[in-house]
Amino acid sequence: MKTVITWLWLLPLPLTFALEALTGSGWLVIIADLFALATALPILIRTQRAAAGVTRPQISLLPFAALALILALIPVAAASTLSPTVMWLSLVTVVMLSRWFSTGLQLLLLILLSVGNVVVPGLIPDGITFAFGASTVIVASLSLGLLLRMVDRSLLERQATAAEAERRRMATELHDLVAHEVTGIVVLSQAAARSEDAGILRTALSKIEESGTRALEEIRSLVSDTTSVPGNSGARSPVVSGLQGLVDRANGFAEAEDLSLDLNGTDTDAVPTTIWPVLDRVLAEALTNIRRHAGSRVPITVRLLTTTSAMPDDGSRRDIILTVINGPSAGGTGAGGIGAGSGTGLHGLRTRVDHLGGDLFAGPSHDGGWVLETRLPLNP
Repeated sequence: MKTVITWLWLLPLPLTFALEALTGSGWLVIIADLFALATALPILIRTQRAAAGVTRPQISLLPFAALALILALIPVAAASTLSPTVMWLSLVTVVMLSRWFSTGLQLLLLILLSVGNVVVPGLIPDGITFAFGASTVIVASLSLGLLLRMVDRSLLERQATAAEAERRRMATELHDLVAHEVTGIVVLSQAAARSEDAGILRTALSKIEESGTRALEEIRSLVSDTTSVPGNSGARSPVVSGLQGLVDRANGFAEAEDLSLDLNGTDTDAVPTTIWPVLDRVLAEALTNIRRHAGSRVPITVRLLTTTSAMPDDGSRRDIILTVINGPSAGGTGAGGIGAGSGTGLHGLRTRVDHLGGDLFAGPSHDGGWVLETRLPLNP
């Protein structure tokens, strides 16, 4: 149906030409019609065909169609009559040219063609009426072309926005999938480089291999999900459905020499299943950032608790709060982190937390360390 509507402008041409031939409009008008049909029509068809494939086709030939129609108006003016065929082709050209013009020459030809189709009808008897009617349809054609131009631009902007959103999503996904593992690999490599104990080296290399394998599997899984599910643009969430996932995440942070886990204030039965994956993602990012910025020789406290607070409307709000605190770097060679991050992780965390109506705070602590605290509502 869309294709049929696109080519409907061709239907009036046989009718207008037959009408002029049967009513004896004169040989000057017939010559103008044949010239317009032979020169402008093929260019318009080619431009329309190109427009069916891309948003903004190459219109290098469209100005020649406008010039040909301007020349066709000369014998029509000499005949002191109207040529519906030339006018119709001119209207189609005005729509296309106003939609896609990009240079001053194209704009000039658009103006000349529009003015010509208003002036020529004014040369015939009672020309004021015909000129007014011609000006109305010319303005309508210009408006249609400019409207299509706005639609094209809006489509391009939306495509650019969608591409940028997809790029950010992929960056967040890759960060979530491999940042934790890669940071661990770097820390283990640094530890192995400073040790001469063969047992420590074998253990470090074994853990590096395990982390690299997990990261590779996660990347393959991401690529597989992207290619096998057309139109899938949703973010992949960690598969964590309870408190044990957070415990495993903390226990797996083997490079921390002093990690304490406080879960005494947690009512796990009150936590919805949608909360646990976000908490796991926050904990993973916090531990990864500790490795990256403070190193492995810092004390770490992970605290999880549920709270109840009064609301102004006499109701109550229940929250679950995850707090990760690390002390300052112990100093010394190799004690610090592996370097600054890009901020992608915290940005992704804020997006996830905001989606659930929660809050996230990340900043320095009073003793020179760092605090990352997330508060998520249990009954938003």
